[in-house]
Amino acid sequence: MNTSDFIVIAGYLLLIFGVGLAFTKRAHEGTDSYFLSNRGLPWWVAGTSMVATSFSCDTPLYVTQLVRSGGISLNWQWWSFAIGGLFSAFFLSRLWRRANVVTDVELTELRYGPGAGKILRTFRAAWTALLINTISMSWVLLAMAKIIEVVWGGPKWVGVSTAASLAVVYSFLAGFWGVVVTDVAQFLIAIIGAIVFAAFAVNAAGGMGEILAVVEPEFVHLIPRIPVDSIFTFSFWSSAFGGFIVYAGIQWWANLNSDGGGKVIQRMSAAKSESHAFGATLWFSFAHYALRTWPWILVALASIVLLPDLVDHEKAYPTLILEILPSPWKGILVAGLIAAFMSTIDTQLNWGASYLTHDLYRNQIAPGKSEKHYLLAAKISMLVLILITSFMAYYISSVTEAFKFLIAFGAGTGPVYLLRWFWWRVNAWTEVSAMIASTLISSALYLFVPEVAFTVKVLLITLGSALVFLPVTFLTRPTPDDVLLAFYKRITPPGSWGRIRSLLLDLQSNRLNVIPGGTIVFDLLGWIGGIAFTLGATLGIGSFFLFGWNDYRSIISFIAFLTGAVVVYFWFRRSFSKINTKT
Repeated sequence: MNTSDFIVIAGYLLLIFGVGLAFTKRAHEGTDSYFLSNRGLPWWVAGTSMVATSFSCDTPLYVTQLVRSGGISLNWQWWSFAIGGLFSAFFLSRLWRRANVVTDVELTELRYGPGAGKILRTFRAAWTALLINTISMSWVLLAMAKIIEVVWGGPKWVGVSTAASLAVVYSFLAGFWGVVVTDVAQFLIAIIGAIVFAAFAVNAAGGMGEILAVVEPEFVHLIPRIPVDSIFTFSFWSSAFGGFIVYAGIQWWANLNSDGGGKVIQRMSAAKSESHAFGATLWFSFAHYALRTWPWILVALASIVLLPDLVDHEKAYPTLILEILPSPWKGILVAGLIAAFMSTIDTQLNWGASYLTHDLYRNQIAPGKSEKHYLLAAKISMLVLILITSFMAYYISSVTEAFKFLIAFGAGTGPVYLLRWFWWRVNAWTEVSAMIASTLISSALYLFVPEVAFTVKVLLITLGSALVFLPVTFLTRPTPDDVLLAFYKRITPPGSWGRIRSLLLDLQSNRLNVIPGGTIVFDLLGWIGGIAFTLGATLGIGSFFLFGWNDYRSIISFIAFLTGAVVVYFWFRRSFSKINTKT
């Protein structure tokens, strides 16, 4: 890297920290402003912020690892989450905005009451902030440390401490206002840089024809081949196709973020209205999968040709930046990776601090203090989180394996997070038992039989947890009726709430005293259309780059995309002409 590259990087950092300073006063008006931007975000800002915070510097490294180790079809490990993201858009985004909560764990107390619900809310706040969130941040920090190591050299602790310091200083200044505003700019910088890099990489490898001639044919399959093994064997479920079934059929609902996930939910709650929350989540799903995927995959394929002997696949992406890009594009790409890092880590610090401050400290330890006091508590929380994260990042070695562990760790809780919206019988003990079962089963599998395939682990954790939480649900008392009535009046969820709806019948008019929450059939049609729209575009763009316009895979994918677009359009028009969209 030369002077022009460093000027680009310095200019980017000055711009971002300038924005943070500009929003410092606005962000510090109170905790609602610091964590939710006073619930005033339009859909395109909230949605782009969702995309930016899900696109970190670890993502291209993770995608490169998947493609170099097993081919394009391994990306179903994260493509499958599009199904869950669209489920959140069509079924849950309006409900989350209607709940009017600061954090997703606050819903726990609304759903289960001030007794068991309050205890579970406190436990989940600490568990999510101090364990789940720090594990997530640790692989982001590790990825940035690997990039710093490749670009500038030096020991791992220098990369970890440098990246951590940048993140925490910015998060102190900007609050959620600065996070979402800079997310828009950071997304544009990162995506433009990724597209330009893909063009350089494919050209350096001799073009797509040369790449396809060198890589193994199995590596460019979008959906893996069906194995000859019986479906009742472990070898079937350990195969690439078995993984595809687990990812697309199970993993999207059997994971910690099955109901949207805390970072996405934070932005749903910060949206102007229910319609803006829906629009943000739909735009996030489309941009996250259809627009961002292929620049990384093309670079990964090119790296197989250009760096065939590289052992650490996750280092292929930053290594190619230095080897094939001219200046100042090197600086622009590194700035883009820093942008991706900042947009994720500052969100996770802000989000994690919201749990510790709002759900734990304010709710349980020190209620009734001033807003200034809670803002100070939020900053102390950020320091605690970044210290724990830095320690974890120093000792882990693989972004991909850390990501997979977290998916498996929470596989047993995902079904409960969805069921609580649609089935009145779910209670606090359902969640507690699912969390305990998922933690114990995943820990046992990773400690005692680590050789078991990841997809088999997900199956065993999901099934084993269900065999625990379902009996517990029926053997324990349901949530008190007054709590369920208050929850239904506030949220009006669809699904199996007939018993609660019957308690709300007006004896004179025989009508509900609240607005119905919508029909599941109508939302189901929209969801299916959204899947065709998003995955059709994702696979269609990839088929075009790999095989051209005339290939049957491109044609089928674009037909699915257009059909889904029509369904989504009519769902949107009908839905928001009939439901209440008040903030």
